[in-house]
Amino acid sequence: MALASPLSFAETAAATKPQVLLPFSAIYEAKFSGFGVTAERKLSGSPSSWRLDFSVHSMFAKIEEYSRFAQQGERLIPQHYDYQKSGLGRDRHTALSFEDDASRVVNVYDKARSIEKAPANIQDKISYQLQLAIDVANGKTPLKYQVADGKRIREYEFRVAGKENIKTPMGLIETVKVERVREEGAERVTNIWFAPKWKYALVKLMQQEDNGKSYQITLTKLSIDGKEVSAKD
Repeated sequence: MALASPLSFAETAAATKPQVLLPFSAIYEAKFSGFGVTAERKLSGSPSSWRLDFSVHSMFAKIEEYSRFAQQGERLIPQHYDYQKSGLGRDRHTALSFEDDASRVVNVYDKARSIEKAPANIQDKISYQLQLAIDVANGKTPLKYQVADGKRIREYEFRVAGKENIKTPMGLIETVKVERVREEGAERVTNIWFAPKWKYALVKLMQQEDNGKSYQITLTKLSIDGKEVSAKD
């Protein structure tokens, strides 16, 4: 299916300036290298202290991840990030504390891997997804993010590919497709689809790794500010 012009979309988004962040609860059909599981993504709290939770539970493994952050206008300021994985492979627990207006990132369980001088507008590994949604909604460019990953700071860059109608268990949904910008010839692919009429909710995320493994989540149920939505809304 042909995509709408990214330029025309950016102009429309910038003109409408929609409000994005409201509490939500989303259920996803998830696939990890062919294994089907259920994932949940939930935003709770208020602009002074939001909390974004993401979890995946299966017979073989459990992943629980959350980010706490404040919101100042269109900017999200991370406060704490926590990741726990158990089951398949080695168990992992990572915790990062963002201090001094996120200019210092303390690795809670390995202080030697802390970041003493973090760049402005740093994000954690899931808060950047909401920051991306806000920026796409407001037609912002470029879509570049500095993301704390242990002691490393990774740069994520995205581009808007345009509008696309995609089929989901909730029905046919109009989305904005966003692509991760990678080096020419890279085998890794990351695409994210947001739904403008649902406050730019994340409808689908697909990631293909260079080792052949794949990861995908697709929205099956969504409530925004306590009200369940449907494709017919």
